[in-house]
Amino acid sequence: MTQSQIASATAEPKTPIETDWDFRGCDTQYGVHSLHTYVAAMIPQLARKLVECYAPVDGKVLDPFCGGGAVLAETVQTGRLAIGRDVNDLAVLISKAKTTYVSPSDSARALKQILAGINTPMQPPEVESKLAYWFKPEHFGVLYALREAIVNTVAQDDPMWSFFLAVYSATVRDVSLTYRNEIRLRKMSPEEIEKFKVDPIDRFTQRAKRGAVAVAQLPQHRADVAIGNVQDINLPNESVSAIVCSPPYGDERNGVSYSQFAKNMLGWLGFQPEEIRNSKSLTLGAKNEERCRPVSETLEASLDAICEFPASVKEAVAFYSDYQKALTEMARVVKGTIVIVIGKRVLRDTIFDNGSITVDLMRNLGVPLIERHYRALPTKRLPKMRKFGAAISKEDILVFRT
Repeated sequence: MTQSQIASATAEPKTPIETDWDFRGCDTQYGVHSLHTYVAAMIPQLARKLVECYAPVDGKVLDPFCGGGAVLAETVQTGRLAIGRDVNDLAVLISKAKTTYVSPSDSARALKQILAGINTPMQPPEVESKLAYWFKPEHFGVLYALREAIVNTVAQDDPMWSFFLAVYSATVRDVSLTYRNEIRLRKMSPEEIEKFKVDPIDRFTQRAKRGAVAVAQLPQHRADVAIGNVQDINLPNESVSAIVCSPPYGDERNGVSYSQFAKNMLGWLGFQPEEIRNSKSLTLGAKNEERCRPVSETLEASLDAICEFPASVKEAVAFYSDYQKALTEMARVVKGTIVIVIGKRVLRDTIFDNGSITVDLMRNLGVPLIERHYRALPTKRLPKMRKFGAAISKEDILVFRT
């Protein structure tokens, strides 16, 4: 870094914008956001506020961890250009669906054709026994027939392709024998399965009708959404004017497993197990190899605290090494503002202050922190760990300027 970069990066952040960042009690399932849920998603009200506060009205906004598409959906609805990247195929599908306009007449016509084209019962030949474990036998043939009707009705280059597949994926989740409020897959008890009654076709139809109203209200310019690795962003230098994102708080082994959340839905969408495993291998910290420790006093203190667990230290170093690469790429492609929403994590009964670690790593890149906000997390989202509940009851909103 040059002397001017060092001085800029170590300067005190400016007085933050005064606003409510908690959004307690707000409806987070309005409009296109009800199309498909996604694990650990940013709430849309927060996404909208960040875009409006920190992205120029005529600029391009990138979310390199686009997930369920909250940032992208709110970006396009403000008239800004949205760019989304993610290594998870389900995330890309959902984000495309939430940002692509479809006319009401087109969606109504296609839905009618899809429902008329369902031929049941059909036995899905490619569905593995592991996938069958999560569904009632009587739903198997119906789900397969529904997918075939969609594929036979809608062309892949049609704007409705991502919409109807996203609706189908959400329907698959609706009828799966898993608990809805848990991050990792866990099957219902036999008693709960016995009481579990749902009609896949009716659920799909109702979701499609509600979703059609929402996507018809979108602007008619599409977002640029594609598979992409944040450690090697396929965009030119300084090509976007703002980044708004919420990176994962840790690797999938010790935190939120986006791959596990998505795998059953991706299986029904036709993705093979090896494809799902390959996308997981691109997540931060997935390659558990020896790495150099990123330079951060905050990180170093936490690693020292778990030094008696060398395997955990290795996993943590792998994650933060990849995270440092991601931040380097983000700083490369943006000319303007980077907004990162991130909370603390717990590993081996030790808190890792991801907000402060991020500030350290960005300082190393010569990218100064200009504002720092704190947002209270909803109680229902907190891990069931009384010992750490108070310590991780908020997340950082970090604003940097390149």
